[in-house]
Amino acid sequence: MKEKIRNIVYLFASKAGINDTRECDNVINRLLNMNKEDIIDYIVISLNDLVMQGKIKQEDIFNNIELLLSLYPEKYSSIDNLLDRLKFLKSMNMEHPQMPLSENHKLVLEAFDSFNKIIGTNFDCYYTGGLMGYLATNHPLERYHGDLDLFINEEQLQSLYELVSKSDDFEFACNMDTKDETGHEFKINYKETPMSIGLFLFERKIDNSIVIKSYYYKDNNMFVNEHHLSSNYANIVFANNIREHNGISYRMQSLESIYNAKKNSRPKDRYDANVIKDYIDMNIEYILDNESHGNYDINGKLVEKNLIYELETIIKEKNKFKR
Repeated sequence: MKEKIRNIVYLFASKAGINDTRECDNVINRLLNMNKEDIIDYIVISLNDLVMQGKIKQEDIFNNIELLLSLYPEKYSSIDNLLDRLKFLKSMNMEHPQMPLSENHKLVLEAFDSFNKIIGTNFDCYYTGGLMGYLATNHPLERYHGDLDLFINEEQLQSLYELVSKSDDFEFACNMDTKDETGHEFKINYKETPMSIGLFLFERKIDNSIVIKSYYYKDNNMFVNEHHLSSNYANIVFANNIREHNGISYRMQSLESIYNAKKNSRPKDRYDANVIKDYIDMNIEYILDNESHGNYDINGKLVEKNLIYELETIIKEKNKFKR
């Protein structure tokens, strides 16, 4: 494998006019620390970059295709296989990830299990996002996951903060200084890694209806945008089923609601939706579409000092003592 990788790197570096042997050796060493899947992804993306930059021609790749295919013949047996993989990576926005895909998958699952060991099912909170569909259907992870997304009852933010503060692996962070009308007010960083848990906030009413909230600053005042979900809709989305991963319990949004949110969205979201499509109850998904007409928004409400402001202040004060 080492000799094959060396031949590929130096061959295409020569064709691209790259003569820095130290740069080539660094690439070789990096590739040797990857698994086969990641090696193919890295090389396919790098060669595509060189073609797009005009440094090599497509013919250079076609004329040396057997050398590339020899890296992983069990999976890639033709140029079409490699082109299909490149197309997939582009559609998933995975052309230049922060880390190899297998490393990302290991990290996101590690963070997920570690965090669930801390919070258990003691909070009114629910994971959402593409990762949940893969886990709930036991489907192998395929795309890059930048973070985890968790809906949590805002009344429990302080309790969550206090619990996380006792952990050596996680740290609470506030985004209020930089966020706009969308995004996470708070996130929980995992160790010294790029992985985090982004928090979406909601209020639960007495009738179990839900108000999803997004707080932001404008002109030195705090405002909130509210998305009101009827109790029927909320009961489907925030189903109280307890699931397990590696023997650790957690709650997530219903598969039907994740599918409903992703089916007509971005290419990578549509891909996620297709992964879980055969596992959902289409009757429930149909009900979600109908019930959604009873939901409504109230945007730009002025907010007095509240628990969001209080927690933001606590985190800022704590950070002062770290400097």
